[in-house]
This record gives sequence, structure tokens and C-alpha cells, in this order.
Amino acid sequence: MKSLSKPANSAAKFVSLNGHKQWLLIKAFGALATYKGLLLIFPFNTFLKPTRKPAQSAEALSAELLTDSVWAIQVVSARIPLGFTCLVQALSAKRLLHNHPDVRICIGVQKNEQQAFSAHAWVVHKDKIILGEQASQVFEPILDWN
Repeated sequence: MKSLSKPANSAAKFVSLNGHKQWLLIKAFGALATYKGLLLIFPFNTFLKPTRKPAQSAEALSAELLTDSVWAIQVVSARIPLGFTCLVQALSAKRLLHNHPDVRICIGVQKNEQQAFSAHAWVVHKDKIILGEQASQVFEPILDWN
């Protein structure tokens, strides 16, 4: 019976949220699922090609939009076990933040003590990491994309 209470609890929490946050969670799921599927089909460099101009607005992103978008991506990624990787989360964050020119995706690599290679993606807004921070690990940036 315990396994049934978690989905019910999650549904109750979702219903208790205001409409804006509910819609943001739905958009986050849509973006995460879309990028997850597209990355299974297309290589990453497909996403580096400019498809349209990013928002050139001098208007700064609101702190609320930044915070809420990152929150939604983290909640959906944690609650839905579809393996939304750091790259999928980073691409989704950029999309939810309207491809704003101040939002960048960084990709870095590292080798650990056993010489194992690993990579990580994170999102930066005005030189501050807003999604994907790995405080315990240092990655050498190889791509800084906006």
C-alpha cells in the first residue's frame, strides 16, 4: 500500500500548486521528454546549429522565471524516472528560458584517479551556474554555447 501513496501524494502536491507552476511543470516535462527523444535520434551537434535567432531583448530575465524554470526541471527530473541526463536538462532549461542570450550551456570533461573519462553539462546565467552544479567535481570546459 505504501507504493500507492507516493503517486497519490505527488498528485496531491501537483494539484495544490498554483496554475503557473503546474503549467511550468508540464512545459518542463515536455521539453525534457522532447530533448531526450531527439538526442536518441540525432547527434548533439545538430543542436549547435542556429535554427533561429535567440531573443535579442535587452530585457533581463526575471529572477522568478530563472528560479521557477530550474525548479521545474529539477522536480520533473527527480520524480519521473526516464533518465533525464545533465545534457537533456541543460537543453530544456535553455528552451524554457526562451534561448535568452545571457543563458549559456557549458560542457566539460574530466578524468578521475582511475583515469575514467566523464562529461557533464551545466547552465550558466551571467557567469553563475543555475543548473547542474557539481561542487565535488571539477570539469574542464570544452564547450560554452549560447
